[in-house]
Formats: sequence, C-alpha cells, structure tokens
Amino acid sequence: MHRFYVATEQLADETVTLCPRETHHALHVLRVRSSEQVELLDGMGQVALAEVIGTGRREVRLRVRQRRRHARPRGRLTLVVGLVKGGAFEQILEKATELGVARVQPVFTARTVVHIRPAEMEARLEKWRWVTVDALKQCGGPWLPEIGRPMPLRLWLEQRPAFDLEMYGALGRVGATLRHRLLRYRAAHQERPPETVAAYVGPEGDFSPEECAALEAAGVEPVGLGPRVLRSETAALVFAAIVRSEFDEDEGGC
Repeated sequence: MHRFYVATEQLADETVTLCPRETHHALHVLRVRSSEQVELLDGMGQVALAEVIGTGRREVRLRVRQRRRHARPRGRLTLVVGLVKGGAFEQILEKATELGVARVQPVFTARTVVHIRPAEMEARLEKWRWVTVDALKQCGGPWLPEIGRPMPLRLWLEQRPAFDLEMYGALGRVGATLRHRLLRYRAAHQERPPETVAAYVGPEGDFSPEECAALEAAGVEPVGLGPRVLRSETAALVFAAIVRSEFDEDEGGC
C-alpha cells in the first residue's frame, strides 16, 4: 500500500488534499487512481487509512476512512552527529528514521568540513526534513525524528537536556564497549534500560582530543564500537541499532 505524508492538521478533516510534492509523487511516480486505498502519515503518531476520491492534473483528494494514534515510544535516542559532507548526513537521517531515533542533533566540531551559510540554513533544514519524511513513508513508522538546528558542540553541551545515559564513540582502547555499557546500566537499575540516551558521533577525522576531554568533563562516557575504524554514518547506525534494540526489548518489540 502506498504511503503519503500529510500535515497533522489535515488529518482532522474527513477529506485531505495532498501537498504539491506528494501530489507529484502520487500522480507521476506511483500513478494512483480513484478508489485506491492508501495510508497517510503525519510523523506525529497518527496513521490513517484513506481512499483516493479524485485526481486531477495537479491534485489528489482523499477521504479518510480510519485513524490510528500511536503513543510516542518510551525509549528515546538522540544522535548528536558532527556534520559530515556529501550525502553521508542524509544517509544518517534516513537510517535514523527507519530505526526510530527520536532526535538528530547536528553539531559543528573542530574537524567539521561542512559550512552552512546563515542564508542557506532554512533550505537545508527543509531538505533534511523531507529526507526523513521519505524514509518514514518507506518504513511505515508513525514518528518522525526531530532535527535540531546545527550548533557548535560546545553550545550543545551547555544547553542540552538531561539524559539517563550519554556516550560517544571512541577510537582506540576504552573501558567498555557500547553493549557492555548498556548492560552495566541495566545491572544498576533493576534490569531496566535507560529511557533517554544521547549518542555522540564525530565527523570525518573524529572528535579532537580537546573535544573528547570536553565530552568526558560533561559526563559523556567513551565507548567502543568494535575493533575497526568506522565511518561516521556507520557509527551512527551502530549506535541507533543497538540502543533501539534495548528499547524494543523492554517495550516488547520483536
């Protein structure tokens, strides 16, 4: 069944008209037809079954037949990612969406090579949002990750909310692997996993020694992600997959 993204306020109505971007995809890529059943997602926990009731050259209208609301998952993972170049950050956003990450916070670091001019910021954030929308439509999840406005790592550490557990991927010899640190948390909390986790991933070239010191001074623990040197997008995927598996096990997921 095809899926389309709609704004939350639209799902309050019995009939919905797709936005221009989704209309183009529906008409010219998927070629939907009247009476076809589709699924509508708002990225805020609502999923609706709808029927196509009319198509035009630039319009697709649907009638909502059934709505379901999904509670926000209890376990929430924030990926704090040093901005990386090319399509790597978009790949992180895509996989984070598929894996149910709650927030992706891009940060500027000493070794960040990506520069975003202030005049480009809104367009870049909008592009990133649609990357997550397309990933959500593909995987059928009910919640979009929040994408934070890029900021220096130092500023994020000063302003960040409280987390049950914060870790960063460290190269070389470290005291614990990611899996061992999660097990240690469970052992100290009656076998409950942390409900809020922040995982920090460096950019190309990793965090600088000064940044690693600042992370640890702020209470962010170094953990190992295996014996190989991982690309940033791979490290983010490892964090997301392993931490989400902890949440899913606690919430009864398969």
